Amino acid sequence: MAPEAPSTFVIVNPASAGGSTAAFWPQASSALRNAGIRFDHAFTAHRGHAVELATTAGRSEYQVLLYVGGDGTANEVANGLLQIPAARRPALAALPRGSGGDFPKALGLRRGVEAAIDRLRRGRRTRIDVAHSRFLGFDQQPTERAFINVADAGLGGHVTERVNKSHKPLGGTIAFLEAIVSSFWAYENIPMTIKIDGATVHTGPVATAVVANGSYFGGGVKIAPAATPDDGVLDIVVVGDINKLDLITQLPRIYRGTHVRHPKVSTYRGREIVVDAAKPLPLDLDGEFPGFGPFHVRLEPAALEVIT
Repeated sequence: MAPEAPSTFVIVNPASAGGSTAAFWPQASSALRNAGIRFDHAFTAHRGHAVELATTAGRSEYQVLLYVGGDGTANEVANGLLQIPAARRPALAALPRGSGGDFPKALGLRRGVEAAIDRLRRGRRTRIDVAHSRFLGFDQQPTERAFINVADAGLGGHVTERVNKSHKPLGGTIAFLEAIVSSFWAYENIPMTIKIDGATVHTGPVATAVVANGSYFGGGVKIAPAATPDDGVLDIVVVGDINKLDLITQLPRIYRGTHVRHPKVSTYRGREIVVDAAKPLPLDLDGEFPGFGPFHVRLEPAALEVIT
């Protein structure tokens, strides 16, 4: 006899996957109920709404919070869960619907309703690390936000802003690839100072400084091939003073993770990272553009349970 599925609250971002999730949800909802999953649900209505919904649901008796959306939705739900004391914190579950899907890819989670149902029924839980960050919001006020997959300072912020303003008609991977090329063509590498666990590891021009809990970002770019979300450490990838020729020759390699062999790319590992510059650094946190550096990151190991 299969174990009883946990009580679940579902947070649905109807605007994800180019707005198609709104039409997808009735079918997914029926499949979940037919599979015996006990759940309530709510739709997000604005940016940041999933944080509020997750915090409220997390303070109730739900055992699992399932997000239906992309990496940005996953990030918001995780931030809401982190408001709950660890001893009473529900687990995070995924029904990926976004254009990127890099967080579930990093955990090896299959897409689709049936795969999500299988995970909920099986109930296997994996504790993952969470990175807490501080930066300047758009109002120039200090802001705190956690991320569960990848953040970066520099080019990545420009790329994310461009992608999120597009309608992504050809899908996330193509949109990110186009944005990388077009953003870099007008981009000037920024002099940065990067400290890891108190030691300065880099001073000089940088295209982008990546702080990775998972290995993928940008719709399948294997930016930090050695990163895993449950190893108790962050992987830092510093893409240094590259030029346009470097970018063109390395584009195929970033999807395989072999770009880290390039002489202008440096990799490190640590638990506390500070990225600073003389001018504002555009940021990317889990596929969203939340503000600007200086950027301070601190790892909290094994902070969140994920249904895998």
